[in-house]
Amino acid sequence: MRVSIAMTTWNGSAFVAEQLDSFARQTRLPDELVVCDDCSGDDTVEKLEAFAAYAPFEVRIERNPENLTTTANFAKAVGLCTGDVIFFADQDDVWRPAKIERMAGLLAEDAQAGAVFCNARVMDEALEPRGHDLWQALMFGRGERARVREGRAVEVFARHVVAAGMTLAFRSAYRDLYLPFPDLHDCHDAWVSFLIACVAPVRMVPETLVDYRVHGENQFGLRKLALSEQLDKARWQLSSGIFRHGIAFFTAIRNRLIESGRSPDPAVLALIEQKIAHCRSRDEMAPRLGARLPAIAREALSGRYWRFSYGLRSVAQDLWLR
Repeated sequence: MRVSIAMTTWNGSAFVAEQLDSFARQTRLPDELVVCDDCSGDDTVEKLEAFAAYAPFEVRIERNPENLTTTANFAKAVGLCTGDVIFFADQDDVWRPAKIERMAGLLAEDAQAGAVFCNARVMDEALEPRGHDLWQALMFGRGERARVREGRAVEVFARHVVAAGMTLAFRSAYRDLYLPFPDLHDCHDAWVSFLIACVAPVRMVPETLVDYRVHGENQFGLRKLALSEQLDKARWQLSSGIFRHGIAFFTAIRNRLIESGRSPDPAVLALIEQKIAHCRSRDEMAPRLGARLPAIAREALSGRYWRFSYGLRSVAQDLWLR
């Protein structure tokens, strides 16, 4: 089973060498590393080329003639991969030595599984632990982990992204399903993991196999937030049109599944329609509290706040932060 790493870079000189070195220290080396650089203005490409000269596996570097941004750049990198299993990789993290061995090994043992994801340690800019892991930051608790183990990952992924890109590996056999990626902002990991979860089991490895670096370029980052930061993020979600994005994302998911010819489960399509309806209801809420109370009550009574959002936190967001 051949393993590919699909990596994207953009002005990553500060951290990219540590990430590359962690690939070379894997107990199971990748068969190829495909890097698409998105018009870096620093010496990122020079560091990539220096690594390629001594790497114990094939390294292919593509320099984009124009800036593609994250989703399109990852789509390009994935499309160039030739492996049976593809790992997403960011430029600023560090992989633990057993990552490929553990995750690719699980896919080798379980022929039905379409993807696998792991946990990660949340680190500061200097790679010092921040005292919590990624699953804690994402509020991916015991109940949701049990659902993933039961083969119900699609229900969890409909609520939120827990298979973050740097923790995800997936089979290229589903390339016809997930390529091309939609023209939406920063959705490569959610797109691939959700689509595969719609048609195949998704497994998880509970170990922290990535050191996820939170630094100055992360607006909020995938980390635990203080109460004031949670409020800032909740307000930012409302002002940034996040529910409009959800409508577009899950509509694209539904359409791709129907067009794929893979005969998706009707229950999965119904779940997606419910998610779209929930996003639309939250996107269209009136600015006046009294006018939006019926919509809030409807979403609460239907249970969709709990199935597709964060329960009482989301109720409070719609009540008081609009």
